[in-house]
This record gives sequence, structure tokens and C-alpha cells, in this order.
Amino acid sequence: KFGGVTALDGISFSIFKGECHAIVGENGAGKTTLLNILSGAITPDSGDFVFENQKYEKLDPSLGISLGISVIHQELALVDSMSVMENIFLSQLGRNHSLFVRSIKELYRKTMDVLNKLGTDINPETLVENLSTSKKQIVEIAKTLVYKLKLLIMDEPTAPLTQSESEKLFEIVNSLKKQKISIIFVSHRLEEVFKISDRISVLRDGKYIGTKYTKDTTVEEIIKMMVGKQLDLYNRLISNKKYGKKVLEVTNLTNKNYFKNINFFARSGEILSITGLVGAGRSELVKAIFGVLPFESGSIKVFGKLVKIKSPKDAIQIGIGLLPEDRKVFGIISTMTVKENISLTILSKIARLGFISKSKENNIVKNYIELLNIKTVSFNAPVISLSGGNQQKVILARWLATNVKILIVDEPTQGIDVGAKSEIHKILRELSDNGVAVIIISSDLPEVLSISDRIIVMRKGQIVAELNSYEANKENIMSFATMGIK
Repeated sequence: KFGGVTALDGISFSIFKGECHAIVGENGAGKTTLLNILSGAITPDSGDFVFENQKYEKLDPSLGISLGISVIHQELALVDSMSVMENIFLSQLGRNHSLFVRSIKELYRKTMDVLNKLGTDINPETLVENLSTSKKQIVEIAKTLVYKLKLLIMDEPTAPLTQSESEKLFEIVNSLKKQKISIIFVSHRLEEVFKISDRISVLRDGKYIGTKYTKDTTVEEIIKMMVGKQLDLYNRLISNKKYGKKVLEVTNLTNKNYFKNINFFARSGEILSITGLVGAGRSELVKAIFGVLPFESGSIKVFGKLVKIKSPKDAIQIGIGLLPEDRKVFGIISTMTVKENISLTILSKIARLGFISKSKENNIVKNYIELLNIKTVSFNAPVISLSGGNQQKVILARWLATNVKILIVDEPTQGIDVGAKSEIHKILRELSDNGVAVIIISSDLPEVLSISDRIIVMRKGQIVAELNSYEANKENIMSFATMGIK
């Protein structure tokens, strides 16, 4: 309990030796609190643990390590300025310098032994700051193998990874299982949960709902357990609706570092998705359209008129809004309230003689909180206190308040639970039905297929395909994204 709030209420579950056990649930279901208790960061008010037939009333980090329990959080705990081998053996070097004193060769050899168990070719002497995100994650896993690892807890491990990097991680998880190491795997991505897990446990509103063997259940059944109702999250949207005029036309747009000769259009009342592998230039393209990133050549027309967009201010003035991929860095202003984040783009409209009309601001903010079903104790609450899905809705409300005509959303449901994902899909569909041109950048193919009227595929900075919703499927999209051909 935290004050009067019960974060976890009588949670009971088990994990077998050598299994991958997924824990799923919406934001606020209690997953983070559970992981913090298992890592020893938080002491439970009641309940106990039985680990290898020994009962414990609580864990602390030191006891957890001695038992062979390790946690890899979303924020990796590595020292960028140190080498791989220094990071892997950092805790041991801190307590006993004998490893280092004996010889660097000894440290190198021990590091190679650990890395070989993970089947990776990482050089032990490489500085961590020079590694990709996926290789940093492998180093984080290697740190846990220094001890006699028995239970590895992974919190959203694939969130920052590409599909190929995630596949490599899954290989490592399967390798650990063969070594009789158990894994608790927490993820919002149900597709990968079904790919890697042996069993799935569901939490909802701080309560344990149930556990299913992965092979004996379905995505639909797990979603229903998570939210308490059936969602049409991945039902195909095959639309026969009539679209409006072209509101955005991009011609031969080129930034030599990211994309070249980009040509496409977006119509009012249409949801256009731009997909492709990470690094294809999708995010950079929309940043250029929004005035964040310069381009060397090409042109942009809005409502048939040639426009010059040199900054986000220019884009906003002509009716373009952008929800960035990383909402915590570029979307929300974490030091501000929910109200301040929503009204940020309309201050000139609600101010007179330099003073903001609080009544106008309050009325507008209340309206969008109700319209988008933003769950917050108050519009004066810190925006950082909201769940990821509700933070995303706050950014959506900010743009809706400007009467946006072209809304660009980059990875709109990344890192949020299925309930919030369904709500955001519904909001985007309603916006397009009301005449807004919605452009979605997404790596989530089920999402792209379910919500799009039209799909553009990018590869290596170029558009390689344009597909209507009825002719698109995972296979042809991936063929275009990986090889440029069907």
C-alpha cells in the first residue's frame, strides 16, 4: 500500500525452474510494484516468498543477489565511460580488487567466458558508450551471469530494440532456459509474449487475475483478462469511406543524410501509415515536414498552396501537429501540470493583454480531459504522475485544442498497455472521420494493418511501396521493408 492506495492486493503466483514466465497487465495493474518487491527495492506489507523451498518475508537487493535473483530494468544500469569487462565485473572489483590486481588478462578471460555463454561477439575492451542499445542489454544480462543466476527478471526488455535485435534477445532467453535459469518477462507487446513465454500471468488493478499456459490460450483471451472486456484492437479496418481533398503534398523532399526524393500525399478524412524498419528515415521525414529537421530540396504544399516550414511554429500556424516518438523527452513537459501541458499551444488564444484567462483555460482543459477520458486526479496534477497512455492523450489534447488539420503521430502506442492502445486507436479514427488527415509512423505491423486506410513503406530513406488497406499484409510489407521488393 502507498498511503490509501493499494498497489498490490494479495498477489500469488509461481514460476518453474527453466521457464519464461510473462507478467502482463495494463499500466497501473501493479507490474512495476511487483518487480520492485521481487528486486528488494520495496518491502511488502504482507505475504511471503518461497524460493527453492526456503521461506522469506522480504527481500533486499543483497539477499536477492545471494539467492541468484537479478533484475534488468528498462533504464539500463551501465557506466558508459567504462569498458564492457569493467561493467560486467564492477561490483566484484568494488569489493575485491584481486581480480584487477592479478591481471587485466584474467579479467578479459573471465569476461569472454561470460559473453560466450550468451553467444555474442562483443569485445570485452569496448567502451559501453560505443555499443548499440541491444548490445548494452546483452552486457546487462552478462552482469547477472557473474553470480550464480537462477532467476532473471526483465522489465520491457525489447522496448528500445529493433525487430532483429529483439530476435537476438529471444535467442539469449532460450539459451538461459536451457541452462535451467528462470525468466520473468514483463512486456506490453503481446505478440512477443506469445513468442517467448511458456506461461502468462495477468494482473489487473493490483489483483492477480490468472495464469495460462501460452500454448493453450490466445491473444484475445489474454486481452480480455487484462481489461475485463473484449477489445477489437487488431480488427482490420477496411474502409470504403470517401476521402476529402489532398491537404498535404510532398514533392521530391530530400535530406541527404536521411531520405531522398520523397513523394506522397495525405487526404482529409484518411489515416495514412508510414512504416518500415528502424533507420528507414520515417521519423526524420515527418520531423522535416514539421520544421524540426532541415531539407536540402523538394517542396511541401498544404491545401494546395506552397508553404515554407522552417520551424515547428510555422507548422503549427498552418494546422500541422506532431506527436513525437519519445513523448518523455520531446512530448510532455515533465515539470508542468496536465493543464499546462494541454494549453501550451493555445496560450495566445486564451490570453488578453498578456494575461491568461484562467476560466477559458480551465474550460478548454476540462473539455479535453472528458473527451479523451484522461485519467488524472486533477488537471493540476503533475503530468509525470500519469500513466504512459494518459500522457499520450495529454499530447493529443494539446493538438486538438489548436484545431489541427494534419496530425502526425510517431509510434502512437509504443510502451502503453492494450486498453490505452485501443482508446488511442479509437480517437485517431474519430479524428479522421471528422476530416483530419492523420499520418501515423509505426513499427507495429498489427497496428498498421488494423488502423490504416493507406500504407507507405520506406526502406533506406526511400519510399518503396504504397498499399491500400485491403491489399496489405505482414508478408508483403516486410518484403518491401527488408528487400525493397514484394
